[in-house]
Amino acid sequence: MSGRVGPPDSPNFHEQLPTFVDDTKTMDISIRFGESTLAAASNQPPRTLLMRMDGVHAGAVFAVDQLPYTMGRHAGNTLQIDEDSISRFHARITRDEQGFCLEDLQSRNGTFVGGKRITRHRLKYGEGLSLGAKVAFHFNVSDSHEERLLRRLYESSTRDALTGAYNRSHFDERLRTEIAFASRHAAETSLVMIDIDHFKQVNDEYGHQSGDVVLKELVSVVQRLLRTEDVFARFGGEEFAVIMRGVNLAGAHRLAERLRLALAETPISSDGKTICVTLSAGCASMTCCATPVNPAELLRVADRRLYLAKTGGRNRVVAEG
Repeated sequence: MSGRVGPPDSPNFHEQLPTFVDDTKTMDISIRFGESTLAAASNQPPRTLLMRMDGVHAGAVFAVDQLPYTMGRHAGNTLQIDEDSISRFHARITRDEQGFCLEDLQSRNGTFVGGKRITRHRLKYGEGLSLGAKVAFHFNVSDSHEERLLRRLYESSTRDALTGAYNRSHFDERLRTEIAFASRHAAETSLVMIDIDHFKQVNDEYGHQSGDVVLKELVSVVQRLLRTEDVFARFGGEEFAVIMRGVNLAGAHRLAERLRLALAETPISSDGKTICVTLSAGCASMTCCATPVNPAELLRVADRRLYLAKTGGRNRVVAEG
């Protein structure tokens, strides 16, 4: 985007950001957008931003720095939104000498500003816009410092505070969207459920601080072996999960075995002591479920196989049964 973007219509415009919730804390952050803030904080030109306002994605920030800026399900969009209610090419933002303009691209479920369906609308900073009934954004301007802060806030809202893995709410949403994506494209998605063996004994023998060290080391080991597109989350307690797009059951089994071997070969140091732990895993893919596949069923299959791994002796991977 070339040129300098003007300030919001009101110099003292105040936007109350959404409340972000993770497993351990609530962050209620108020950011002031305005000409004086932008001028004082940075010598760089202000940035025009879209902030996601709905569901688990609330707080995600996208810079409108490539024009025309298209939004839709198709991968060719500037901003791909993998939601069933969104059209392949749903809407776009353009700019002329008068400012930014939002255009609907003959979408199935419509584009809205202030609750009114539009075909073409001159955007003002501070306005809210919606693509269909579910996906909502806030359109505003910020400086680079505030943009970095907003991105850090969103990142912390999706992560488990102790381990840095994704949290359960983010996992639930991503599993839903990954299954929907795979169903639309006749592709595959697999799930691996992981549980640390005898974790209660680790806490009892070495203390809860050492237990926390074990959890963090597991995450470090796993993340080194995952692809960028894999979703690794703390499911609860000592249980974790990996969502893998485009991977079949055999591929999920191979990954789980690599994770199992890597953890078993990693001695963990805590408080001057060495702790050795193993994991059990259950694998499932969409082909293991009845169609149409739903997240709850995929979870049940993977969890049942994790249970079989635990009751079958632990330190093993089960991908059937």
